[in-house]
Amino acid sequence: MAALVDDVSELRAQLNELKSKLQEISQKILELRSSRDSANGEVKRLSAELRALKEQYLQVKQEYSEKANKKKELYEALTKKKEEKARILEELRAAREMLRRAINEYRALQNFLGVKKYDEEEIRAKLEQLEWQYQTMTLPPEVEKVVVNKIRSLESIYVNLRHLNELKLKINELRERIAVLRNALSKINEELKNLLAEYLKVKEEVAAVRARRDELRQKMKELYEQREKTREVANNYHQQLVTLLAEERRLREELERVAILLKAKELSRHIEERRKLLYGKAMEALAKYQRGEPITLEEFKILMEFNLIQPGGSSAQR
Repeated sequence: MAALVDDVSELRAQLNELKSKLQEISQKILELRSSRDSANGEVKRLSAELRALKEQYLQVKQEYSEKANKKKELYEALTKKKEEKARILEELRAAREMLRRAINEYRALQNFLGVKKYDEEEIRAKLEQLEWQYQTMTLPPEVEKVVVNKIRSLESIYVNLRHLNELKLKINELRERIAVLRNALSKINEELKNLLAEYLKVKEEVAAVRARRDELRQKMKELYEQREKTREVANNYHQQLVTLLAEERRLREELERVAILLKAKELSRHIEERRKLLYGKAMEALAKYQRGEPITLEEFKILMEFNLIQPGGSSAQR
């Protein structure tokens, strides 16, 4: 009986200890579940923020691509205009050089011809007349010599005068061409000025959009790393929770086993105590029975239960 009492006390202490552990683990489970859910909530929040940033990043990236293409187009237009300007400058330089040479040649011919003014048509008419006389008339040798010399002189004057007039025409044409080229150069310089201003503006815009794009990319990277770290924390909490839930389940099973065992032990002790009490009553009833005193039906049943009397009425040997 003492061993049974000890077993019951030990089981009750074990049961209380299991309940305490179970309560402690349940509290930890609540805390871990709360921490895990909080971390998962933060992961969702960061994911939503990351999605919004990604949409913004894609828009900025598209804007950057468009402005970069615009910058490239302007740069190519600038290059073409500069090449066109270089061609005009080269043509202008060549025209100026030709003009300089033509003027020098013109002045040299003027110096050669002297200050006297000549009429090209008049010289040509005189030359034709002398040539006709030379070819159609028979002249004395001395006169023929004079005519030949005059023809040669007039031919020289005519040729140089004609060339002088051609140079004059060429000089005028070159001056007109130079004026046209200067106007074209002035126009191209204005176009280059406008293109350069637009190019520099777009270049600044490209730099600003690129900086914004890079800033968004860096922020996305930081958010991604933060989200993954938070996800790792949430997973760690979850693994701890899974372990504790398994431990809680084990403790509940152990608690149920000990509770059943305690209940069985308590029932056994109750039965033993009842049997001990009944046995005392049985011994009292047996004494009465042996003394020949009448006993109650209940006392008779107790005597029969403990096999203290036989059904025939005699007491059992003990």
